[in-house]
Amino acid sequence: MAQRLTKDECRRLFRQFDNGNGMLSLAKIDRAIIYWYSEFGTNRQAMLRAFKAADTNGTRFIEFKEFHRFLDLLYYYNQLSDLFEQLDTNKDKRISFNEFKKGFELIRYSSTDEKSLRQEFNRIDTNHGGYILFDEVCLYLICNVS
Repeated sequence: MAQRLTKDECRRLFRQFDNGNGMLSLAKIDRAIIYWYSEFGTNRQAMLRAFKAADTNGTRFIEFKEFHRFLDLLYYYNQLSDLFEQLDTNKDKRISFNEFKKGFELIRYSSTDEKSLRQEFNRIDTNHGGYILFDEVCLYLICNVS
């Protein structure tokens, strides 16, 4: 797992990839992540989600003031992605109710009744497709965890 950067390390990394305009495009960010956080380089889903969330002014570029937040979000979304992959035991990029239920059993919530688990599953499955997608997990956590 990657270690979080200090402000100085963050500034050095930003400057290394900045061409002088004070902004990094997604392509530049991609190179920076592959260089510094190589374990995040292949997790495109986490990188794109962090990029969009950190681009607070909607310019489609990350400015220095947004860069540290981007790295924090990347760290967070990468952890979520890892958890999602652990629950997605058949690797079809979605979580079935049975996978969801087994996940609860792994964290010792097996005493939770199936009806309650089904209700929680349905709350997360916002598109009602019968499976939980990574984006649905992220949306659920953003709305329900403070």
